[in-house]
Amino acid sequence: MTIFQISVNQKSGAVTIFMEAPCGLKPILVCAELEGVKEFAGMLLNFYESRKKESARIESVSDGILKQALGSNEYFIEAIE
Repeated sequence: MTIFQISVNQKSGAVTIFMEAPCGLKPILVCAELEGVKEFAGMLLNFYESRKKESARIESVSDGILKQALGSNEYFIEAIE
C-alpha cells in the first residue's frame, strides 16, 4: 500500500501532497490553495466512480455470456452504451 502525506504551508496556504517512494516522500502535487486540493479530490472521485461502473458493466456482460454459453434460457447481456 502506498503512503501519502499532505502538508500545508501556514504562511502561504499552499498544499503539497507527497507520495512514498523508495528514497522517501516525494511531492506529487502542489496547490496554491485548498480549493485546488478539492478540485483534485473531485477528479479522483469521478475517476473512481467511472471505473467502478465500468467494472460492474463488464462483470454483468461477462455473467450474461457465461449464462448463455451454459444454456440458460435467460439473457442478461445489457446494451453497451
